[in-house]
Amino acid sequence: MKFPRVTLPPELCDETIDYLWDDIESLRACSLTCKAWLPSSRYHLFRNVRLRHADDVVRFRMLLASAPSIALCVRKLSLSADYDGATPEGAAQEDDAWVNGTAELLPLLSHITTLGLARVRWHALSEQTRAAFAGVFKSVRQLFLFEVSFDASRDVIAFLSGFPALQELYFQAVSWKDDSPSPFEDPNALQEFSEAGSMHLSYLFLDPKSSPTLVTEWLLKHPEEQRLRTIQLCWRELENTQAVGDLLQASGSSLESLQVEFPAGVSEDAVLQNQLSLAHNTGLRALHFGGLDVRASHAFLSHRLFPWVTAMLSQVRSRHLQEVSFSLDIASVSDLVALDWARIDRDLSRAEFHGLMVMFYVSCERDGLEKEIREEISSRLGGFQQRGTLCISCI
Repeated sequence: MKFPRVTLPPELCDETIDYLWDDIESLRACSLTCKAWLPSSRYHLFRNVRLRHADDVVRFRMLLASAPSIALCVRKLSLSADYDGATPEGAAQEDDAWVNGTAELLPLLSHITTLGLARVRWHALSEQTRAAFAGVFKSVRQLFLFEVSFDASRDVIAFLSGFPALQELYFQAVSWKDDSPSPFEDPNALQEFSEAGSMHLSYLFLDPKSSPTLVTEWLLKHPEEQRLRTIQLCWRELENTQAVGDLLQASGSSLESLQVEFPAGVSEDAVLQNQLSLAHNTGLRALHFGGLDVRASHAFLSHRLFPWVTAMLSQVRSRHLQEVSFSLDIASVSDLVALDWARIDRDLSRAEFHGLMVMFYVSCERDGLEKEIREEISSRLGGFQQRGTLCISCI
C-alpha cells in the first residue's frame, strides 16, 4: 500500500529551522537533510563570519569559490587580530598584516549589516584593502571597534563618516598617534565629511580608554541627524564634561536609556553650571549611574558625595521614567552615610515618578554585610518606597 507523499510548506520548514539559529550541529544536520532545507540552514550557518588569522581567510576564500551564494548569507563580519610581541617602544604589536588578504573577498559580501574590527591598525592597511572596506561600509548599520588604531584623529573622523547607514556605534579603546588639526574648523573638510551620508545613530557606546570628545564633537556637527535612543558612556575627560551635556541636549526627547559613569569625577564648575542637565530628555525611560566608588571619591560643595548624581536626578523632566539604578563600590556599610540620601529620596519620590523601579547594585569589600546594607539603604528611602519599588543587590 502506497502512502501519499506529503510536502511541507517551505515557510513552515524555514520557521522550524529558524529556531535552530544558534545550534551549529543541528544546522549542519539540517543542511544535509535535503535540498529544500539547505538555503535556510546555510543562511544561519554563515550569517556570522569571524576571521582571526591568515588561515581563516584562505579557508573562507576557498569556501566562497566552491559555493559563491554563501557570500549573500553573511550579515556580520568580524576581523579580530591578535598581538604578536612588542614594538621597540614596548607597546603591544598587532599581527594584522593578514587583513589585507580580505580585500578580494569584501566586494562579494554585499549584504553585511554588522562589522567588527579588533586590534587592527587602519593606517597600516593597504590602499586597496581600505578601498574594499569602503564599499562594505555603505550598508553597515552596526559597528564594533575594539583597540583599532589610526594615524591621526582626523583619520578617525574620516573613517566614521564613511558609514552613511550607521545606527549603532561601539567605540572601545580606539586610539590614534597624533592629534591633527580639528577638521571641524575647516569648512571644506567639514563639507567633505557631511557629504558622506545622513546616518541616524540610535545607539552609542563610548568607553574610557578612548577619547570620547572626538566622537561627541563629530556627532554634534550633525544635530539634525541625531536619533540617539541609547547612550552608554564612561567619561574620563574631567575638563570637558560640557560635551556630555551638549550631547544630551542634542539627543532631546529621542533618548530613552542613559548609562553614565565618570571615573575621574565631575568638576565643581560642571555641577554649578548645570552642564549635565537632563531637562531636554523628556522621553527618558531608564537612567543608570555607574562606577560610584565611595572609597575613591572626595566631596565638594558639601559633605555629600556625587553631587552630579543628585543634580542630574533633579533635572529629570521625563514622565516616562520607569527605572533608575545605581552601582556603588564601598568598603563598609558606614560609607553609605556619605551620600545625600535626603535629596535622593526627595527626587525619587516626585509624584510623576509613581511606580518607579529603583535598583542599587552594591559591591562591598567585606563579606557578610548584605543584611546591613539593605537595611541602611531601605531606611534612607522611606518616602520613595511609598510610591515605587526598591531593589537592592549585593555583589
